[in-house]
Amino acid sequence: MKFKFLIFFLLLFFFQNISSAIDYGNYLAGRYALSKKDYEEAIIFLEQASDINNIHEKSKEYDLDIQKELCNLYLLTGKINKCVSIAQKIQKHLPETPTMILLTLIMNDIKKRNFNSALEKTKKVKKDSYERFSIPIIKAWVIAIEKKNYKKSIETINELEQDFAINGLRYLHIALINEYFEKHDEANIFYEKSINSFSSPSFRLVQLAGNSFERSGKIEKAKKLYLKFAKDSNDKLLISSEIDRLNKKIIPNRKIHNLSDAMAELFTNISSTFRSDFTNKYSIIYTNFALYFKNDFEIGLIQLAELLENEDKFLLANQIYKQISPRSIFNWHARIRKARNLEILGNNKEAVSLLNQMSEEKKDRYDSLQLLGDILRNYKKYSEAIKVYNKAISRIPEINESHWNLLYSRGIAYERFNKWEEAEQDFLKVLNLVPNEAEVLNYLGYSWIEKGINIKEAKDFLIKANRLRPSDPYVVDSLGWAYYKLQDYDNAVRELERAVSLNPTDPIINDHLGDAYEKKERILEAYFQWKKALDFKPEDKLKKQIEMKLKNFTKNSSINFKN
Repeated sequence: MKFKFLIFFLLLFFFQNISSAIDYGNYLAGRYALSKKDYEEAIIFLEQASDINNIHEKSKEYDLDIQKELCNLYLLTGKINKCVSIAQKIQKHLPETPTMILLTLIMNDIKKRNFNSALEKTKKVKKDSYERFSIPIIKAWVIAIEKKNYKKSIETINELEQDFAINGLRYLHIALINEYFEKHDEANIFYEKSINSFSSPSFRLVQLAGNSFERSGKIEKAKKLYLKFAKDSNDKLLISSEIDRLNKKIIPNRKIHNLSDAMAELFTNISSTFRSDFTNKYSIIYTNFALYFKNDFEIGLIQLAELLENEDKFLLANQIYKQISPRSIFNWHARIRKARNLEILGNNKEAVSLLNQMSEEKKDRYDSLQLLGDILRNYKKYSEAIKVYNKAISRIPEINESHWNLLYSRGIAYERFNKWEEAEQDFLKVLNLVPNEAEVLNYLGYSWIEKGINIKEAKDFLIKANRLRPSDPYVVDSLGWAYYKLQDYDNAVRELERAVSLNPTDPIINDHLGDAYEKKERILEAYFQWKKALDFKPEDKLKKQIEMKLKNFTKNSSINFKN
């Protein structure tokens, strides 16, 4: 507590010496909100911390830092125009304009049709992160649509031809530019190149390529592409409207009509193609740029909601899912995600109601029932979950490897409901379909070890699971516990210490390591490992077991174990 007060007063002193122009109370509150990923609250406080229209020379550096932070927050929350307003005012104070602020100004220029200004600004952008490939493609589209210069636009996009990692993206936009200029044969060549650049082409790429094939008379080629996507994705729903239209011989419209369409397409393509945990915020900003140009772009809306889920913003994601039209091909997907988010938010009743409704709407689909079963299982309603999983499985004409997760989920429900034979059958069937699924190898191997059966095979399964997932603490723990059960305590300690290093706060793993230390007569270490396990709030059954171990130790040991 004293340390916290010291930090507070140091910060207080620091900001008093900057300038009274900065409201350091609001600044600190804004930083705290930012640490919690509460961007809207951070914006409220930081807007009050510094006045963009009243920047003092003495506090200029700190004012500008706050304004740059605000600009990034506006981009993350889709308030692009507010970032533009800040960017235009602080530009003159900055020795060098940050990349994201400069990109925002380019987007504003394009939207306001100030194309020469936009092209001039692209020369100043540092090719960091996504900008190394977004900037040349932005330039290519401006040159194509507004300057009507096909040759130069292709030359510009081909500045990226040595960047092999983005060939799929480059080929796609060369195809789209060719299509815009009614060069259908060239467009189709590059669509095929783009498709061949990915092991699993996205729905959007398949939709765009198929659209072009249809309009250039290559109907069978389009149909083959759609059917392959339906088979590979094991879900016909997304592509169903394309197949229905093709069968009715209705020729689709071109997807890119203007520069706003092109920009929306580009930014969603980049955001989806290169998204990862590390780049999630970049992907959010890029998707917001897409929606800045085309605010009803459903692919962008769906993508934004999924990215927000990665930030644990489930309520906000659900608000976006509500914007998806009931007639949209994305509506089913949006409602499934909404139900999942409702359960995460603790609104189990509404989630269950929605999934029950959906399961009656489309009786040829099992995904709503699978999620419903998962929710019931999470709430330990195992008997009900099993019935729902059975209903889901009954809707599948032929079980294949794509259904392994459904069988695995039912197996877990059976195991928790003390129906081991049925559970074991499901787990073995899953491994027959997907022999290298580490999660299932681990679950079945660990269960066998706990039951004292099939010990050799269990050990083999757990070693294989470890080879597949060497950094998964639960897989490593299972192998360590197998060694413990086999009385190989040296290997047990080695693996369980590794498991604890991978997940230091799991009560079960810490308890297991304490047991292994006990067998190696490392008494003090065992005691303190169990104490740690208790600190991490184990379930009641395990809590009582650990408390009994501690009680026996303190009773029988000559060492004083009191706190």
